Amino acid sequence: MLKKTLTLFAAAMLAIICLATASPAQDAAALVKQGDEAWAQRMDVAKAQEAANLYEQALAADAKCYEAAWKLARAYYRVGEKGPKDAQEATFEKSVNAAKKATEINPDDPMGHYWLGVAYGKYGSAKGITKSLSLVDPIKEEMNFVISKDPKFEQGGPQRVLGRLYFKLPGLFGGDNDKAIEYLQEAVKIGPNYYLNQVYLAEALAEDGQDDKAKAMLQEVIAAQAPAGMEPEMADWKAEAQKVLDDM
Repeated sequence: MLKKTLTLFAAAMLAIICLATASPAQDAAALVKQGDEAWAQRMDVAKAQEAANLYEQALAADAKCYEAAWKLARAYYRVGEKGPKDAQEATFEKSVNAAKKATEINPDDPMGHYWLGVAYGKYGSAKGITKSLSLVDPIKEEMNFVISKDPKFEQGGPQRVLGRLYFKLPGLFGGDNDKAIEYLQEAVKIGPNYYLNQVYLAEALAEDGQDDKAKAMLQEVIAAQAPAGMEPEMADWKAEAQKVLDDM
């Protein structure tokens, strides 16, 4: 009887120890799942912020949760884009910090590096060109790292970022519209249904005097159907395409 009691006690203690050991990772995974559910409703910026809060809680539960880190960077990117303009710099800085955390947790995976480069770009835009020139080389480094790991990552994501960088930079600081067109054409080739590629390429083509090509591309975006799961982004792309078209 005593032996049986001791055996049961030992089993119970082992179960408690196992639960305690697994708990942080399990808690983080559950919080990431809740964050993903909020992220699915990201058309509402409050839901994007809710997702960010949940990913932050996941990282607090498990500081090594890579998925929570890069998704937090992505969520703050969305919040920064859609939230108040006077809060953009601080919000994009949070995106940068989350992406840095992701690259520390898993330095070999491209996702964290991709979001770090994207966040650098948005943070730099919020600060202003003259205050953010120090970020140009880090953005290039992050995107070139991603390309070295996966040239087709995120439907031409790194090429899209590099093309936009060369388009936005003044020539005095390394801007080059020919390079922008080259990178953005590659992005469209890789991700023909990721329509932000076409919007950015159309802007670069218009800058190059190729208005007819640019207009046709923008009209194609406006008429296109949203890729599955990308409905919030597609609404943004269509609005941006119409704005560029109106400004031509």
